[in-house]
Amino acid sequence: MRPLKIGFAFSTKDRVDFTRRSLAGIDACGGFDLVWVDGSDTPEGKALPESAKPRNCRIVEVHHNVKGGPDAAICFGLRRLLQRGYDYCGLIENDIGFKPGWFPKLMELFEFGKQDGLEVGAVTARSVESRVLVHRPGYVIKWNVGAGIVLFTREAAQIVLANYGADTASELAQYYHRKFALDLRGVWEFYMLGPNHLHGCDWTYAKSLYEHGLSSLGTVPSLAFNMDLDFEKVLCTSYVNASPGVTEEDGRRFSYLLNELSRARGSSRRRRRASMIWYAAAGRFLAGRMHKRRVRQLTHPFNSAKLLLSRFKVRYPDQGA
Repeated sequence: MRPLKIGFAFSTKDRVDFTRRSLAGIDACGGFDLVWVDGSDTPEGKALPESAKPRNCRIVEVHHNVKGGPDAAICFGLRRLLQRGYDYCGLIENDIGFKPGWFPKLMELFEFGKQDGLEVGAVTARSVESRVLVHRPGYVIKWNVGAGIVLFTREAAQIVLANYGADTASELAQYYHRKFALDLRGVWEFYMLGPNHLHGCDWTYAKSLYEHGLSSLGTVPSLAFNMDLDFEKVLCTSYVNASPGVTEEDGRRFSYLLNELSRARGSSRRRRRASMIWYAAAGRFLAGRMHKRRVRQLTHPFNSAKLLLSRFKVRYPDQGA
């Protein structure tokens, strides 16, 4: 059995000091590749990928002049990772710092989820209290996994790309209240710009995965952090530093979540099966139509004569000649 291939798209745009610090934290661990996606405008930013020499991780590609903003870089990076055949496809932005041992702890989350009966689609080393759906022993389940540092399974990366888009605060709040009885009205960072504020597309990643029965998990404690933002001062929240213990509410919500995810997985499989049947039937129908058309063409007296003459390399005169 071949070893799993794990790759991250590392998105950068200038801010060279942040990029160097982020890369140093990333490179504290190994066992994965980086596809560097750069949209820098300054000479320093453009030159940095070529001069970077990580010792533990491996830079396999560098792409310059990737323009269009963060979402363009994210979509480009995920597609490139999928094209290269990675089993796990991740995202890292250049304003994220890392604590030692972040990568092994990140990969442990897939096993933690499996032991709890979850099908895990995404994991993150950056766990934020206001973005926790359920606390579990040793990890948290997230309702917002973000794009700063996230690792998707191959299937999950494909789902995120297929459903890429943004929702308003109200739309997301209604979804999580309906789906998991989660009340987000007290989350200041969620509503700070109003109920009609259109959040970034990365706020919908977890939602897209839950719709397909896949969960999003985070490490406890958080092993990644934003270097350019003080979460407590700006967003009125904090990183998960230790597990507060699993409450009765967590237990109830987890049981409900398991049932909802199981139902969503069944629905997703039925949709995929129906699509496969439909495409197979449509393919057979079209193939049959094309076959009948070809038979009619070949058996028509005019076409039969034309075909016979062509075999003897006799030029058939054009009509009207």
